Amino acid sequence: MNKKRLKNILINILIVVLLFTSGILIFKDKIREYLTGSVNNKIITAYKNNENDVNIPWWQKLFTDNSSSIKLTDSMLGILLIDDLKIQEPIFQGDSEINLINGVATVDHNQTLDDQNVVLAGHSVQGIDIRFYNLRKIQMGTTVKIATKDRLLTYEVSKIYNVTDTQVEILDQKPGEPKKLTMFTCDAYNYNTGVWEERFVVEAKLIGEEKV
Repeated sequence: MNKKRLKNILINILIVVLLFTSGILIFKDKIREYLTGSVNNKIITAYKNNENDVNIPWWQKLFTDNSSSIKLTDSMLGILLIDDLKIQEPIFQGDSEINLINGVATVDHNQTLDDQNVVLAGHSVQGIDIRFYNLRKIQMGTTVKIATKDRLLTYEVSKIYNVTDTQVEILDQKPGEPKKLTMFTCDAYNYNTGVWEERFVVEAKLIGEEKV
């Protein structure tokens, strides 16, 4: 092989690599959204099939920030469903970072779905339609459901508002009052400080529960 031909081959390889890299950068958010959706489906399917572990291929971890296998035993409480917003997210017990990477999570590590105020936190990832990114589009009266292995809880959105990150009363339990679901995500990002200054909060009242 002469030097000119070898040079042309190397140039062509370099061009292909640059085009491939550019494509990944341009479509990074869409790739991440697709792969995260794929991981969500694996988690939900494993939950329904009573499996304890979900293993994520290394190439999916690159885009989903997942660094380990996902343990479902005693940590996944159910599936959050908001059909109007195309939200279908695993619900984990406890807001550890790995749980928030893989779905939405209860703020209290001991919380159950039987508490008076079920509080769920979720990331709001800019440019990616996953987790609670679309939660701000929710409207009063929207139906929200939580599906577990043996029952279906149905809620109706009754209140939408913002609080500062110091207003922790949204976490309060009020025994004796009607049961509700509280969902929140970060809001009001300050580009100067790099801080999310508020929390977008949605409250939904429990309107039905049935065995499945």
